[in-house]
Amino acid sequence: MGTNVGSFDDMPLRKLGKYFWLAWFTASMGQFVDAYDTLIIGAALIYLIPLWHLTASQTGLLASSAFIGVAIGAPTFGAFADRIGRRYLYIWDLIFLVIFGFLSAFVTNFVELYILRLLIGIGVGGDYALSPTMVAEYAPAKRRGFALASMNSFWGIGSVIGFLSAFAFAVAYSGNPNLAWRVMLGSEAIWGLVIIILRMGILESPRWAAIQESLGRKMKETHDDVVKKMTGGSSATIDPGKSGKPSIRALFEGNMWKTTLFIWVWWPVADIAFYGANLYTPYITKGLGLTTPQLSLLASALYWVIALFGYYTAAVAYDKWGRRLMVIVGSLMMGIDMIAGLALYYMGFFRGSLAFPLIMFLFTVYYYFMNFGPGPYTVALAELWPTRVRATGHGLAATFSRLGAAASTYVLPVLVKQIGYGGAFALLGGAILFVALWSFLLMPETKGLTPTQIENKLTGAS
Repeated sequence: MGTNVGSFDDMPLRKLGKYFWLAWFTASMGQFVDAYDTLIIGAALIYLIPLWHLTASQTGLLASSAFIGVAIGAPTFGAFADRIGRRYLYIWDLIFLVIFGFLSAFVTNFVELYILRLLIGIGVGGDYALSPTMVAEYAPAKRRGFALASMNSFWGIGSVIGFLSAFAFAVAYSGNPNLAWRVMLGSEAIWGLVIIILRMGILESPRWAAIQESLGRKMKETHDDVVKKMTGGSSATIDPGKSGKPSIRALFEGNMWKTTLFIWVWWPVADIAFYGANLYTPYITKGLGLTTPQLSLLASALYWVIALFGYYTAAVAYDKWGRRLMVIVGSLMMGIDMIAGLALYYMGFFRGSLAFPLIMFLFTVYYYFMNFGPGPYTVALAELWPTRVRATGHGLAATFSRLGAAASTYVLPVLVKQIGYGGAFALLGGAILFVALWSFLLMPETKGLTPTQIENKLTGAS
């Protein structure tokens, strides 16, 4: 019989067992496939634009189609997850990626690919609601920032693997560009299948299970069963948050509406800066001086490798410095970097031999500070919502975020074509500077707080 180790929320991560890290890893892989999906379509577009003679509008529609799917899938899966549980849906969302990712390798026209990308996005959207929710509810409160920020590092890993995979496919099928992009898109199905297998052993969220038990619902695994699994056999008390049935009204109770409004504005504007750069990195890099698809993909992978260190800075510091400070500083530095890029572009520095080192420097700095603060917060903000509506809250927030992502990916190629790459620098810089200001004005600090403490703070309850 195991001992009681006190409060689970005060436990250091080093005292948690292998199961916790398996659960963390399988959730983190949701970030991986989101990044891989985003970057692989960006790479494929390098081939599809000339092969299918895509207009700027069609390019933007293909790039943004999965984001529209996310806007549908995230609130749908999220609402069901708050009612029937996280674990059950945790596998089904990835089936979309496996089936429709595989089929996307065999499309014959723009409309077919657009529809499949939309369906893939619905599955990815489900994971947007589920994976951060699982980590936010599995992690001890004192080290939740580390768990969430390090989880988000898998977005960077997925980006690097996506770019390197695209580079490998581009080299392997250099003589057959029509096959190269098909292999790129079809490769998503393999990653989805791997994650499904890994997630089959994951149990329900202990905090969600505790709330269901308080409402009289019998659980297959109790919250204490899951806690014991994470601690290696010891019992521990855990704060599940306030009990109650899921209701969207919980997102607006008391002063919670201020936080909900903050996120619904913050995330879509941030995604203009994030995805406008992420998706079109090869496109911008190629246009600014690297003339072959292979070189632009390799350069993109190189500065993502360097920028990965931003995630690990966040993982170490999120629980020490707090989310608010790191988001504001990171956003400011990204904005300054893009303003510098805009100035250098109009001064003609992207011509000739200076193009490659300047591109590498600017985007490395940009991605480092993205990952230093505001990037990880797109996952960490899952801690803001009460447990009983966490997946709903995060899913609805993701819906608003995809509107910004879809808008930026649709507008950016048109913008570049009409007013040049200076327009891209201006759009990315302006968006992220607004994020810094909005964060300074309204962002709450939640480091180290338990779910009940967060809800009391954000609603204004005593």
